[in-house]
Amino acid sequence: MLEPIPGLEFFEESHRYRFNGEWLAHNVSDIVDMDMTPFKRSMIAQYKDGEDGWAIRGKTIHDWCEGWLNGKDPEAPEKWKDWIEALRGEKFFEGAETLATEYRVVDEAKSCVGSLDFLLRKNGVIYVGDLKTVSSKKAVSRKFCDVQLGAYASMLACQGIYADLAAMVVVSPGRVKVVEQSVGNCLKAWSDAWGKFQAKQPQF
Repeated sequence: MLEPIPGLEFFEESHRYRFNGEWLAHNVSDIVDMDMTPFKRSMIAQYKDGEDGWAIRGKTIHDWCEGWLNGKDPEAPEKWKDWIEALRGEKFFEGAETLATEYRVVDEAKSCVGSLDFLLRKNGVIYVGDLKTVSSKKAVSRKFCDVQLGAYASMLACQGIYADLAAMVVVSPGRVKVVEQSVGNCLKAWSDAWGKFQAKQPQF
């Protein structure tokens, strides 16, 4: 298992990060979401809260998956059993060695930070991955998160860790879809998105 990056701190109340005593200016989600329309933001907010909202669903299933990938068998509410059993039976995870889960990564030069869901090694291949939870089986077909995974791969490289493939695991009640992509494609997507994000920043 990877050790946490020395000097990287997270402050939950303000949801901000500090690295070696300096506050970090950006989170990967700032870049991923920069082109999101006000309408989409309002729709996401509308379905976030409540006992069936995406926030509690995502947190519960992510927490369970983290424990499971680390050799535990954590309990989870009956409500999310269909999602969890689908993950438990997914062949992608068979024979995989867990290198890290919910792992915080940073690019000091960009003053940017993120948290990847999992880093696995399988048959000598290192996968950097993101877990997405959706409400229905038809929703598993979604756009690949190349910018997000490219960011994580780039930040891992800053500490000398090089992923071979990127994987998005989308889980719905009773169904999992795994999409893989080359890290090179993801790194290009991240580089392009970062350049666009920088171009939008105020010039002083």
